[in-house]
Amino acid sequence: MMKKTYGNMMALAAPRFLAFLLMMAVAFGSLCAQSLTLDSCKTLALRNNAEVKNAALDVEAAKETKKQAFTKYFPQVSAMAGGYYAAKPLVEYGIDDISSAAARQWLHNLYFEYGAALGLPDRLSLCENGVMVGATAVQPVFMGGQIVNGNELAKLGVTAAQLKGELTSDQIVRQVEEIYWQTVSLKEKRTTLQQALVYLDTLQRDATVAAEAGLITRNDILKVTLKQNEMRSNMLKVENGITLSTMLLCQMIGMEYNENVMLTDTVPDNSMVGNLSDADVLNAVCNRKESDLLDLQVRAEKLKKKMAIGETSPHFMIGATASYGNLVFDHFTANALAFATVQVPLTGWWETSHKIRQQNYAIQKAENERADLMGKMALEIRQAWSNVREAEQQVELMNTALADAQENLNTARTNFEAGLVTVSEVLEAQTILLQAQNQCTDAQIDLQITHTRYMKLAGK
Repeated sequence: MMKKTYGNMMALAAPRFLAFLLMMAVAFGSLCAQSLTLDSCKTLALRNNAEVKNAALDVEAAKETKKQAFTKYFPQVSAMAGGYYAAKPLVEYGIDDISSAAARQWLHNLYFEYGAALGLPDRLSLCENGVMVGATAVQPVFMGGQIVNGNELAKLGVTAAQLKGELTSDQIVRQVEEIYWQTVSLKEKRTTLQQALVYLDTLQRDATVAAEAGLITRNDILKVTLKQNEMRSNMLKVENGITLSTMLLCQMIGMEYNENVMLTDTVPDNSMVGNLSDADVLNAVCNRKESDLLDLQVRAEKLKKKMAIGETSPHFMIGATASYGNLVFDHFTANALAFATVQVPLTGWWETSHKIRQQNYAIQKAENERADLMGKMALEIRQAWSNVREAEQQVELMNTALADAQENLNTARTNFEAGLVTVSEVLEAQTILLQAQNQCTDAQIDLQITHTRYMKLAGK
């Protein structure tokens, strides 16, 4: 009776236990699989990509340069300490060193009478040893505008670093998008190959039945087998491509590669981009970060010219210094003084005049580069718009070709079953369909990439 009851309990518990194992397996599979959307890949790239991090470090370095330039407004304070010890006094003077004989004789007599008794030396020694500490502060009052222009140049450096960082982020995001869609494209091609292999398996079974019935030869079956092997070889190439593309995507977003990574986004249907006017192109060019960088480059060269002009202007500084020590006498003394200096370059203007001319050429070069690159950016936007329109037309053509290829395969299969065509013709129709499917996938991915690129270039 107990055995029967135990058996009944086990029989009831077994389905629940199996259901529990199934739930655990599903949960474990969900944990192992990593689903990545395009937006999540962009977010991870902006947070983890090495180039984006380095661009942020460049911004911080530029900010430190700005702070460094700001310190030039304040007094430059320095401290010093020193000492010396001489084998012989640096200054020594005695009665015998007096040039006047009468004075010398009078001092000798005086020293003979009183000096020896009082313990006074007949020679005076100074600067035999000593130490001193001191501090100096110098405040620039007017430096020909070099400090002001230097700080403005440092501010431009921060702005330029920030713009370059944004451009780097945009570039990384664009690369991530392209790699993402390329990976999606490869997975679509893998699905297409899987469908083709299923179709070839069915065709091989039908061909085998037809061969046994004497309707076709063994060579026709061999042709199907060779086509299957070709498809499997292509499948291996596609699988390797998916692996490498996924690895590259993980590297770009700073994530460890996992075989269970899943890309969940599908290619959306993009709407028409509409017409493109000259005003649209001009606004798009002016709103691009590259245009701002070109403007900053011109401004920076002009500031450098002002700094060169400042080298020929008088420089006025005030300062103060204080010291404490016994460098000359044996006892310690303290002293302080204030000073002012005016530096007027007299011969430097010749060299600086050439430097100013050189800077004028640099300004002209920066302005030429700005005009040239802005023209190229306008052409780039027009080219991107043309690429989108062309990609839209390609998608329409490929969809029509895909429908025709599918209908052609259906017709060939029906005629084969009716004994009107050979296996070779069916295989050829299937190959045409596979090519049309891949071309349709490529056209859709190309449309997505070109559309995204145009929208960014046009600032939409």
